[in-house]
Amino acid sequence: MGVSDGAYFAWLGAALERFERATGELGAVGELRAAATPSAVVDGPTAAPRTPVDFCVLAGARMNPALELARDALGRERTRVTFLDKFATGPDVIPADFNRLGDVASDSADVIVMTRASYMIEDSAAFLAGARRILRPGGLLIIDWLHGAADAPLLTLPGHHEYAGRAYPFHTTYCDAEFVGEFPDEFAAFIAHVNRPPAWVDLDRPGARVPARAWLRRVLGRGPRRDVTPATYLATLRADLARAGKHLIEPDQLSPAFKVVFRDARYLYPRTRKFHLHLLTVLRPTGA
Repeated sequence: MGVSDGAYFAWLGAALERFERATGELGAVGELRAAATPSAVVDGPTAAPRTPVDFCVLAGARMNPALELARDALGRERTRVTFLDKFATGPDVIPADFNRLGDVASDSADVIVMTRASYMIEDSAAFLAGARRILRPGGLLIIDWLHGAADAPLLTLPGHHEYAGRAYPFHTTYCDAEFVGEFPDEFAAFIAHVNRPPAWVDLDRPGARVPARAWLRRVLGRGPRRDVTPATYLATLRADLARAGKHLIEPDQLSPAFKVVFRDARYLYPRTRKFHLHLLTVLRPTGA
């Protein structure tokens, strides 16, 4: 595990711990159907059976520290983990595309988690409706969202992942005004880099170093400038994504299926040297 992974999972795990300490909702998942559903999970020779919890991981094929924390909060012995992944194989992996959830059974999961993949959601409404259909009553959908790019503080989500010889571009992210207001330091640090990237960052070729002359101009304060503020961040993000042929998920797209019950945000630069602003949402189905 590299510095980036370590820092990311440390933040994500700490955020989930805060959520569970504040609400206890992971520990309570599954109890709504405990009386009605028989179970093979028994804590001891005289203990009453407990309902198993179905924990579904989208776009993943193995446990990571944050997933382990969530599983332990749900109850390690009663939790059944299933991975839905289009490309990976394994005994617990179901070959499924999270952009095509129609083949996944309704009411089949108590908790759904998606980490490091939400930016590849193609049709936001279809994905959210599919996830809502899969969740049982009282379930939770946990998603992290990415702002920026690893090699440049750009709002257009440049880049792609490659699987099986094909490129899968990034499409979307989520944000709302509550995020910006609740985590001013994280957004301010990220916006500062959006407005004035470090001297060595090439905005036209993320990952490449700028030529020496351009670097010197940056050092002397004559580099590219923007004037984004927390008050204009959402509008700027929306416009930048639209110009790149991408889209921003906002509360009006989310609310038909889910409501946000917990938020967290972290800008991990300079520790990771990546310009990624991470947002976490814990979502409860609308009407639940």
